[in-house]
Amino acid sequence: MEIKRDTKGQPYIEWAQCSNGFKRAWIQRKPGTDRDWAKAKDGRYLNVVRIEALGEGPAGNATDFPIFSDLSDEQILVAFVTSVSAITGTPLESK
Repeated sequence: MEIKRDTKGQPYIEWAQCSNGFKRAWIQRKPGTDRDWAKAKDGRYLNVVRIEALGEGPAGNATDFPIFSDLSDEQILVAFVTSVSAITGTPLESK
């Protein structure tokens, strides 16, 4: 599982959800703004969205989850992708 950074410096992971379906999860910070709707710890939110292909931009509307944990951004991303894949029965490719 590779953690990359987008043009805003936000960490993200992309993975195959099925043979022709892909997802991207990333951590976004929005402290002190109207967009920090849950008053999350440090304004951190985990976002997930469908993408058309690995390396491409969002193909749908992202869903955000407020983060109240002290885990690092990278730990949250790995835990999220691993748990979603385990629940849905999607095998993860190892690199």
